[in-house]
Amino acid sequence: MMVAFAHDWTLPLLGWDLRTRPGHLLIEAQEAVQAALIGSFVGGVWWACVCWGRFTGSMAMAVWSVAAVMRWIDERVFWIGVAFWLAWGLLAVVTRLSEWMPRAIRALTVAQGWNGAFCMLWVIVSTVCDAALLREAPPGWIEAADCLAARFLTHGIIGSAVWLMMVVHDRLAPAPGRWMAWTIVIFTPLLIALNTWLQLWWGKGMIEMFGELEVGGRFEIERAWAAGGVELNAPTLALAAGALLLAPSLFLLCRWISLRLHWRVSALRLAAVSGVAWAVLQVDQLAGASLKDRGWCWWERKTYHRRMTWIEPPPGLEDYQATFQNSQVPVRPQTLATKPDVFLFMVESLRADTLKPEIAPFLTRFRDDVCQPLGETWAASNVTHQSWFSLLSGRLPLFFIEGRTEKRMLALPAVMKASGYRVEARMVNDFDYMDMVSVNFGQPTMADVMEHVPQSSSENFFKVPEREVRMLKRLKASVESRAAGGLFAITGMDSTHYNYKWGAGFTPPFAEFEVNPIFPMRPSTQEVQRIVHRFWNSVSWVDAQLADFITWLKQHGRYDDAIIIITGDHGEEFKEQGSWFHGTMLNAPQTRVPLLIKWPKHLPREKLPVHDRASHLDLLPSLCDALGCEPELWQHLPGISLLRPAPIGRTILMSTHFCGKNGEALLLKRGDVEAAFGWHHFWQPVIPSELWMERMNQTTLSTWQEAFSDVFPKIFKKLEKR
Repeated sequence: MMVAFAHDWTLPLLGWDLRTRPGHLLIEAQEAVQAALIGSFVGGVWWACVCWGRFTGSMAMAVWSVAAVMRWIDERVFWIGVAFWLAWGLLAVVTRLSEWMPRAIRALTVAQGWNGAFCMLWVIVSTVCDAALLREAPPGWIEAADCLAARFLTHGIIGSAVWLMMVVHDRLAPAPGRWMAWTIVIFTPLLIALNTWLQLWWGKGMIEMFGELEVGGRFEIERAWAAGGVELNAPTLALAAGALLLAPSLFLLCRWISLRLHWRVSALRLAAVSGVAWAVLQVDQLAGASLKDRGWCWWERKTYHRRMTWIEPPPGLEDYQATFQNSQVPVRPQTLATKPDVFLFMVESLRADTLKPEIAPFLTRFRDDVCQPLGETWAASNVTHQSWFSLLSGRLPLFFIEGRTEKRMLALPAVMKASGYRVEARMVNDFDYMDMVSVNFGQPTMADVMEHVPQSSSENFFKVPEREVRMLKRLKASVESRAAGGLFAITGMDSTHYNYKWGAGFTPPFAEFEVNPIFPMRPSTQEVQRIVHRFWNSVSWVDAQLADFITWLKQHGRYDDAIIIITGDHGEEFKEQGSWFHGTMLNAPQTRVPLLIKWPKHLPREKLPVHDRASHLDLLPSLCDALGCEPELWQHLPGISLLRPAPIGRTILMSTHFCGKNGEALLLKRGDVEAAFGWHHFWQPVIPSELWMERMNQTTLSTWQEAFSDVFPKIFKKLEKR
């Protein structure tokens, strides 16, 4: 079985693919253990049935498997050998059927001692964890009560079925298989509790979290946990070790209780309990499908992955077959009338509402006095790598997967470089995260300067704020070393990333801040405010650094003719809608970012059109328009040129594969009118062909397309109701 798993071979006749989600560590680990346990059980049955040649047959299968692992034999030959081996065992069963039947009947009907207390604990823990998730349920106490009853029945089925399988497995499987199976049983309640805690605290369960970590091809769990407020320090490790000791201790305690109470049960009775619970659950689900609305049924389905019913509600409020419009900018040289220096600053986790005089005095004045009036400004995604992709390509974030495959410089820097610009990119963090160097600037990189700080870099000697100071000094040196014009400088500022930092000697404006901002699951108002103050202090630090650089540009005569753009890659949530930081929802705290654009002096602020709202997707069209590029380059993109008159109402687009809390992976927003969509395995970087409406407001299913008519043709080539 492990040979088939390792090579991703489909089991003949059954058509069973053992690796349903290649590349997803958690799912693959679960499927590998499942394959090993099934193989252990089949091997145990074979050994018990065969009365002659046991050792020879077992060694033959071991050698055969090694040969398949080494690819000395191909898939077809391997399965032919396995078929002969299984036929040997089947022949032994048939010839000894009269001997085996009475023993099998006794094994099923005779009551034996069992750890019933732990089985009950399993069901109770699972049901309580599911009940905790009901706080996110749609309105309706009757629906919630029915949902809870269904969860209790589901876990009753699972618990009794697991013990039934363990009774059979213990009789037939070899010792290593039994140890593996019982280890899984012992730790399952702990894993269920941990998964629920992650959903409540972080807005995503283990499957979503592990899937998201692997999107970039590198599994960096320590880095992700640190970004989420989980420091892998001594107290955290001690807590984890205690939890690991708690699980077997509870199992042994329950076993002692069960022995003292002389609890005994037969396999047949366990099967009957599981069967009755299953039948009752089917009746409940049939009734629920008729009495609950589609939205409630779908919430229940996507919230609870473990289901013991064939009754599946249709996904979302309405589901569709979709083909996305995948417009791209052709990279070709442009004849540019002027080549002003362009400075693009991407500030990590920068929320729009931090631009206040008491937090960011310079950026607030810069926005109000110098930059184009843009009203509401939005990121294209709620995570770093997808926002960078959209800002530099003008494409929806869901096409990030194509960037990872193509590894070409994205359209905006590529067109500017082809047109005579020098492209310099500087970051103070490890920009290889999610393959961002190759996605944004190609492999090998096409940037004239590509600075970032991988783990091997000597810059790691310095803390992030010090790196920012050093990076801006190098940027100043580059500007000073060349004549004005023809420079596209992209700079990433990272002090505003968790855990929110500022330089030594800087006096933070908010004295009451959290020194060690580990995010609590149920914080008090005071705890939240102290963490927010720490974030604001980091914004103040970056504000001061940008003020210094822009003042330097003025002093050196490089300011008036330059284009200066300052934005955030995404926002940061502080429990406004139940989550911490970012990467859990496409909501306002995680996607409202500043978008400050200072155009050259020949495009004065008072002559620029005023826009009520703008997006990262507008940056490429606007820059191309300002530089005099062919309109054909950008007019088919989902964004608009901010130098053109504002349309009457417009739709803001966002997408993400980090939406563990509500499954909303694509959001269309036109004023207060919203339509949110999801699809299967949204954490995987795929371009879906099937999607469904998760949520909408102020419109109806029959009219939602008209509500977003300005962008609908730019998003979908085809969208048909299923």
